Amino acid sequence: MTPVDKEHKKRPRYISILRVTIQILSFFLINYIIIELIFQIDMDLFEGLIKILPILNSPRNPISNGAGFVEVIVYMIGQAEFPFLIIGVLILISLLSSRLFCGFICPVGSIQDFLSIFRSKKKQFSRKTHKFLTHIKLVILLIIIIAIMALGIAKVISPIFYIDYKNNLGDFADKPLGYFSLSEYLFVFLPEIIQDIINSGDILILFNDFVTFFIFFFYIIILIFAVYYPRMYCRYICPYAALSSLFSEYSFLKLARNPVKCAGRKECGICEKVCPMQIRILDEKFEGFTGGGECILCLKCVEKCPFNALKLKFG
Repeated sequence: MTPVDKEHKKRPRYISILRVTIQILSFFLINYIIIELIFQIDMDLFEGLIKILPILNSPRNPISNGAGFVEVIVYMIGQAEFPFLIIGVLILISLLSSRLFCGFICPVGSIQDFLSIFRSKKKQFSRKTHKFLTHIKLVILLIIIIAIMALGIAKVISPIFYIDYKNNLGDFADKPLGYFSLSEYLFVFLPEIIQDIINSGDILILFNDFVTFFIFFFYIIILIFAVYYPRMYCRYICPYAALSSLFSEYSFLKLARNPVKCAGRKECGICEKVCPMQIRILDEKFEGFTGGGECILCLKCVEKCPFNALKLKFG
Protein backbone atom coordinates (compact mmCIF):
# COMPACT_ATOMS: atom_id res chain seq x y z
CA MET A 1 0.00 0.00 0.00
CA THR A 2 1.41 3.38 -1.03
CA PRO A 3 1.66 6.34 1.40
CA VAL A 4 -1.09 8.06 -0.59
CA ASP A 5 -3.41 5.08 -0.12
CA LYS A 6 -2.65 4.98 3.61
CA GLU A 7 -3.41 8.69 3.94
CA HIS A 8 -6.59 8.18 1.95
CA LYS A 9 -7.83 5.44 4.27
CA LYS A 10 -7.09 7.50 7.41
CA ARG A 11 -9.13 10.53 6.31
CA PRO A 12 -12.29 11.19 8.36
CA ARG A 13 -15.64 10.58 6.65
CA TYR A 14 -17.55 13.66 7.84
CA ILE A 15 -19.01 14.41 4.41
CA SER A 16 -20.16 10.82 3.91
CA ILE A 17 -21.88 10.80 7.31
CA LEU A 18 -23.62 14.10 6.56
CA ARG A 19 -24.63 12.96 3.08
CA VAL A 20 -26.05 9.62 4.20
CA THR A 21 -27.96 11.35 7.00
CA ILE A 22 -29.50 13.82 4.53
CA GLN A 23 -30.30 11.00 2.08
CA ILE A 24 -32.13 8.97 4.73
CA LEU A 25 -34.07 11.97 6.02
CA SER A 26 -34.93 13.07 2.47
CA PHE A 27 -36.11 9.59 1.51
CA PHE A 28 -38.59 9.43 4.37
CA LEU A 29 -39.71 13.06 4.09
CA ILE A 30 -40.34 12.77 0.34
CA ASN A 31 -42.15 9.49 0.92
CA TYR A 32 -43.79 10.85 4.04
CA ILE A 33 -46.65 8.35 3.88
CA ILE A 34 -44.17 5.76 5.18
CA ILE A 35 -43.80 7.83 8.36
CA GLU A 36 -47.59 8.16 8.63
CA LEU A 37 -48.01 4.39 8.43
CA ILE A 38 -45.22 3.62 10.91
CA PHE A 39 -45.99 6.23 13.56
CA GLN A 40 -49.72 6.78 12.87
CA ILE A 41 -49.29 10.56 12.63
CA ASP A 42 -50.60 13.17 10.21
CA MET A 43 -47.88 14.42 7.84
CA ASP A 44 -50.09 16.46 5.49
CA LEU A 45 -47.90 19.49 6.29
CA PHE A 46 -45.21 18.05 4.00
CA GLU A 47 -47.49 17.47 1.02
CA GLY A 48 -47.38 21.10 -0.09
CA LEU A 49 -43.64 21.38 0.52
CA ILE A 50 -42.58 18.35 -1.53
CA LYS A 51 -45.38 18.07 -4.10
CA ILE A 52 -43.02 19.15 -6.88
CA LEU A 53 -39.29 18.59 -6.48
CA PRO A 54 -36.41 19.03 -8.95
CA ILE A 55 -35.89 15.26 -9.14
CA LEU A 56 -37.48 12.48 -11.17
CA ASN A 57 -40.34 11.11 -9.08
CA SER A 58 -43.33 9.24 -10.46
CA PRO A 59 -46.65 11.05 -9.84
CA ARG A 60 -48.18 7.59 -9.52
CA ASN A 61 -45.91 6.71 -6.61
CA PRO A 62 -48.45 5.88 -3.86
CA ILE A 63 -46.01 6.68 -1.04
CA SER A 64 -44.97 10.17 -2.16
CA ASN A 65 -48.12 11.73 -3.66
CA GLY A 66 -45.88 14.02 -5.66
CA ALA A 67 -44.10 14.45 -8.95
CA GLY A 68 -40.83 15.80 -10.26
CA PHE A 69 -40.26 18.92 -12.33
CA VAL A 70 -39.75 16.95 -15.53
CA GLU A 71 -43.03 15.04 -15.11
CA VAL A 72 -44.94 18.29 -14.66
CA ILE A 73 -43.19 19.95 -17.62
CA VAL A 74 -43.91 17.01 -19.92
CA TYR A 75 -47.54 16.75 -18.77
CA MET A 76 -48.22 20.46 -19.39
CA ILE A 77 -46.62 20.36 -22.84
CA GLY A 78 -48.87 17.43 -23.72
CA GLN A 79 -51.82 19.59 -22.64
CA ALA A 80 -50.72 22.35 -25.06
CA GLU A 81 -49.45 24.54 -22.21
CA PHE A 82 -45.87 25.74 -22.01
CA PRO A 83 -44.66 25.79 -18.38
CA PHE A 84 -42.43 28.87 -18.50
CA LEU A 85 -42.44 29.26 -14.71
CA ILE A 86 -41.45 25.67 -13.90
CA ILE A 87 -38.75 25.59 -16.58
CA GLY A 88 -37.46 28.92 -15.27
CA VAL A 89 -37.35 27.57 -11.71
CA LEU A 90 -35.55 24.44 -12.91
CA ILE A 91 -32.94 26.52 -14.73
CA LEU A 92 -32.50 28.77 -11.70
CA ILE A 93 -32.03 25.79 -9.37
CA SER A 94 -29.54 24.23 -11.79
CA LEU A 95 -27.58 27.47 -11.99
CA LEU A 96 -27.50 27.95 -8.22
CA SER A 97 -27.07 24.38 -6.99
CA SER A 98 -26.04 22.37 -10.06
CA ARG A 99 -27.11 18.74 -9.42
CA LEU A 100 -26.87 18.85 -5.64
CA PHE A 101 -30.38 17.36 -5.46
CA CYS A 102 -29.13 14.30 -7.34
CA GLY A 103 -26.23 13.76 -4.99
CA PHE A 104 -27.94 14.40 -1.67
CA ILE A 105 -31.73 14.18 -1.97
CA CYS A 106 -33.04 12.06 -4.87
CA PRO A 107 -34.52 8.79 -3.44
CA VAL A 108 -33.62 6.79 -6.56
CA GLY A 109 -30.04 8.00 -6.29
CA SER A 110 -29.97 7.02 -2.62
CA ILE A 111 -31.21 3.52 -3.47
CA GLN A 112 -28.40 3.10 -6.01
CA ASP A 113 -25.86 4.31 -3.45
CA PHE A 114 -27.22 1.72 -1.02
CA LEU A 115 -26.84 -1.04 -3.62
CA SER A 116 -23.23 -0.05 -4.22
CA ILE A 117 -22.22 -0.97 -0.65
CA PHE A 118 -22.54 -4.65 -1.60
CA ARG A 119 -19.68 -4.52 -4.08
CA SER A 120 -16.12 -5.27 -3.03
CA LYS A 121 -14.59 -3.19 -5.81
CA LYS A 122 -16.05 -0.55 -8.11
CA LYS A 123 -15.85 -1.18 -11.84
CA GLN A 124 -15.65 1.31 -14.70
CA PHE A 125 -16.55 1.24 -18.35
CA SER A 126 -13.90 2.21 -20.87
CA ARG A 127 -13.80 5.94 -21.60
CA LYS A 128 -15.21 5.40 -25.08
CA THR A 129 -18.07 3.21 -23.85
CA HIS A 130 -18.88 5.57 -20.99
CA LYS A 131 -19.00 8.60 -23.30
CA PHE A 132 -21.29 6.75 -25.70
CA LEU A 133 -23.64 5.59 -22.94
CA THR A 134 -24.01 9.10 -21.47
CA HIS A 135 -25.78 10.13 -24.68
CA ILE A 136 -28.58 7.57 -24.15
CA LYS A 137 -30.41 9.71 -21.60
CA LEU A 138 -30.27 12.71 -23.96
CA VAL A 139 -31.78 10.62 -26.75
CA ILE A 140 -34.51 9.41 -24.37
CA LEU A 141 -35.29 12.99 -23.34
CA LEU A 142 -35.39 14.12 -26.99
CA ILE A 143 -37.79 11.31 -27.96
CA ILE A 144 -40.11 12.17 -25.05
CA ILE A 145 -40.11 15.89 -25.84
CA ILE A 146 -40.74 15.41 -29.57
CA ALA A 147 -43.57 12.93 -29.02
CA ILE A 148 -45.28 15.02 -26.33
CA MET A 149 -44.79 18.34 -28.15
CA ALA A 150 -46.49 16.77 -31.16
CA LEU A 151 -49.33 15.74 -28.86
CA GLY A 152 -49.72 19.28 -27.55
CA ILE A 153 -49.64 20.77 -31.05
CA ALA A 154 -52.22 18.23 -32.23
CA LYS A 155 -54.54 19.27 -29.40
CA VAL A 156 -54.45 22.88 -30.61
CA ILE A 157 -54.70 22.17 -34.35
CA SER A 158 -57.14 19.26 -34.58
CA PRO A 159 -59.03 17.61 -31.68
CA ILE A 160 -59.82 14.61 -33.91
CA PHE A 161 -56.17 14.09 -34.85
CA TYR A 162 -55.24 14.63 -31.19
CA ILE A 163 -57.49 11.77 -30.07
CA ASP A 164 -56.17 9.44 -32.81
CA TYR A 165 -52.56 10.33 -32.04
CA LYS A 166 -53.07 9.89 -28.31
CA ASN A 167 -54.70 6.50 -28.86
CA ASN A 168 -51.77 5.43 -31.05
CA LEU A 169 -49.32 6.45 -28.34
CA GLY A 170 -51.23 4.32 -25.83
CA ASP A 171 -49.86 4.39 -22.27
CA PHE A 172 -46.93 6.50 -23.45
CA ALA A 173 -49.27 9.48 -23.88
CA ASP A 174 -50.43 9.33 -20.25
CA LYS A 175 -47.10 8.47 -18.64
CA PRO A 176 -44.26 9.19 -21.10
CA LEU A 177 -41.65 9.17 -18.35
CA GLY A 178 -42.99 5.99 -16.78
CA TYR A 179 -41.06 3.71 -19.12
CA PHE A 180 -37.80 5.53 -18.32
CA SER A 181 -38.31 6.12 -14.59
CA LEU A 182 -36.65 3.90 -12.01
CA SER A 183 -38.96 5.54 -9.47
CA GLU A 184 -41.98 4.34 -11.44
CA TYR A 185 -40.47 0.88 -11.70
CA LEU A 186 -39.61 0.48 -8.01
CA PHE A 187 -42.67 2.08 -6.45
CA VAL A 188 -45.43 1.40 -9.00
CA PHE A 189 -44.64 -1.18 -11.69
CA LEU A 190 -42.77 -3.75 -9.55
CA PRO A 191 -45.28 -3.81 -6.64
CA GLU A 192 -48.16 -4.21 -9.11
CA ILE A 193 -46.43 -7.09 -10.91
CA ILE A 194 -45.59 -8.83 -7.62
CA GLN A 195 -49.19 -8.41 -6.46
CA ASP A 196 -50.49 -9.85 -9.74
CA ILE A 197 -48.17 -12.85 -9.42
CA ILE A 198 -49.30 -13.44 -5.81
CA ASN A 199 -52.97 -13.14 -6.74
CA SER A 200 -52.72 -15.39 -9.78
CA GLY A 201 -50.12 -17.76 -8.40
CA ASP A 202 -48.55 -17.77 -11.85
CA ILE A 203 -45.17 -16.18 -12.55
CA LEU A 204 -45.72 -16.75 -16.27
CA ILE A 205 -47.83 -13.58 -16.44
CA LEU A 206 -44.48 -11.80 -16.83
CA PHE A 207 -44.30 -13.31 -20.31
CA ASN A 208 -47.85 -12.43 -21.40
CA ASP A 209 -46.79 -9.27 -23.20
CA PHE A 210 -43.40 -8.09 -24.43
CA VAL A 211 -43.48 -4.61 -22.83
CA THR A 212 -44.05 -6.00 -19.33
CA PHE A 213 -41.39 -8.65 -19.83
CA PHE A 214 -38.85 -6.14 -21.19
CA ILE A 215 -39.39 -3.49 -18.50
CA PHE A 216 -39.27 -6.03 -15.66
CA PHE A 217 -35.96 -7.58 -16.68
CA PHE A 218 -34.38 -4.40 -18.08
CA TYR A 219 -34.52 -2.61 -14.73
CA ILE A 220 -33.52 -5.75 -12.84
CA ILE A 221 -30.36 -5.71 -14.98
CA ILE A 222 -29.88 -1.97 -14.32
CA LEU A 223 -30.14 -2.55 -10.56
CA ILE A 224 -27.64 -5.42 -10.73
CA PHE A 225 -25.24 -3.25 -12.74
CA ALA A 226 -25.71 -0.45 -10.17
CA VAL A 227 -24.05 -2.70 -7.58
CA TYR A 228 -20.82 -2.66 -9.59
CA TYR A 229 -21.16 0.55 -11.62
CA PRO A 230 -22.27 3.35 -9.25
CA ARG A 231 -25.29 5.46 -10.28
CA MET A 232 -25.84 3.38 -13.41
CA TYR A 233 -29.36 4.74 -13.93
CA CYS A 234 -28.40 8.35 -13.20
CA ARG A 235 -25.46 8.22 -15.60
CA TYR A 236 -27.16 6.77 -18.64
CA ILE A 237 -30.98 6.72 -18.46
CA CYS A 238 -32.54 9.29 -16.11
CA PRO A 239 -34.43 12.00 -18.09
CA TYR A 240 -34.06 14.48 -15.25
CA ALA A 241 -30.29 13.96 -15.27
CA ALA A 242 -30.33 14.62 -19.02
CA LEU A 243 -32.27 17.87 -18.69
CA SER A 244 -30.47 19.19 -15.61
CA SER A 245 -27.03 18.41 -17.07
CA LEU A 246 -27.73 20.83 -19.92
CA PHE A 247 -28.09 23.70 -17.43
CA SER A 248 -25.75 22.48 -14.68
CA GLU A 249 -22.75 22.90 -16.98
CA TYR A 250 -23.22 26.66 -16.49
CA SER A 251 -23.90 26.45 -12.75
CA PHE A 252 -22.35 28.90 -10.29
CA LEU A 253 -21.78 26.00 -7.89
CA LYS A 254 -18.84 23.90 -9.05
CA LEU A 255 -15.87 21.96 -7.83
CA ALA A 256 -12.44 23.53 -8.09
CA ARG A 257 -9.02 21.85 -7.97
CA ASN A 258 -5.83 23.39 -6.65
CA PRO A 259 -3.16 22.33 -9.19
CA VAL A 260 -0.37 23.17 -6.72
CA LYS A 261 -1.66 20.72 -4.09
CA CYS A 262 -2.86 18.06 -6.54
CA ALA A 263 -0.38 15.21 -7.11
CA GLY A 264 -1.95 14.21 -10.43
CA ARG A 265 -3.23 10.98 -11.89
CA LYS A 266 0.07 9.09 -11.90
CA GLU A 267 0.93 9.69 -8.26
CA CYS A 268 -2.63 9.64 -6.89
CA GLY A 269 -5.82 9.85 -8.99
CA ILE A 270 -8.00 8.87 -6.02
CA CYS A 271 -10.60 11.51 -6.91
CA GLU A 272 -11.29 9.80 -10.25
CA LYS A 273 -11.33 6.34 -8.68
CA VAL A 274 -14.06 7.25 -6.18
CA CYS A 275 -16.21 9.37 -8.52
CA PRO A 276 -19.55 7.53 -9.00
CA MET A 277 -20.18 9.39 -12.28
CA GLN A 278 -16.81 8.36 -13.77
CA ILE A 279 -15.76 11.96 -14.44
CA ARG A 280 -12.18 12.53 -15.57
CA ILE A 281 -11.66 15.15 -12.88
CA LEU A 282 -7.97 15.69 -13.65
CA ASP A 283 -8.82 16.56 -17.26
CA GLU A 284 -11.32 19.23 -16.17
CA LYS A 285 -10.56 22.93 -15.76
CA PHE A 286 -9.08 23.41 -12.31
CA GLU A 287 -10.75 26.85 -11.88
CA GLY A 288 -14.18 25.20 -11.72
CA PHE A 289 -15.83 22.19 -13.31
CA THR A 290 -19.08 20.20 -13.44
CA GLY A 291 -17.92 17.31 -15.60
CA GLY A 292 -20.02 18.51 -18.51
CA GLY A 293 -23.02 18.79 -16.18
CA GLU A 294 -22.61 15.20 -14.99
CA CYS A 295 -21.22 15.97 -11.52
CA ILE A 296 -23.83 15.28 -8.81
CA LEU A 297 -21.78 17.04 -6.11
CA CYS A 298 -21.67 13.97 -3.88
CA LEU A 299 -18.31 15.38 -2.69
CA LYS A 300 -16.65 11.98 -2.45
CA CYS A 301 -13.65 13.35 -4.31
CA VAL A 302 -13.41 16.29 -1.90
CA GLU A 303 -13.60 14.03 1.13
CA LYS A 304 -11.11 11.43 -0.06
CA CYS A 305 -8.46 13.64 -1.66
CA PRO A 306 -5.31 13.08 0.48
CA PHE A 307 -3.96 16.53 -0.40
CA ASN A 308 -7.09 18.69 0.17
CA ALA A 309 -6.78 19.82 -3.43
CA LEU A 310 -10.53 19.87 -4.16
CA LYS A 311 -13.20 22.18 -2.80
CA LEU A 312 -16.64 23.59 -3.56
CA LYS A 313 -16.67 26.91 -5.37
CA PHE A 314 -19.57 29.33 -5.92
CA GLY A 315 -19.39 32.07 -8.48
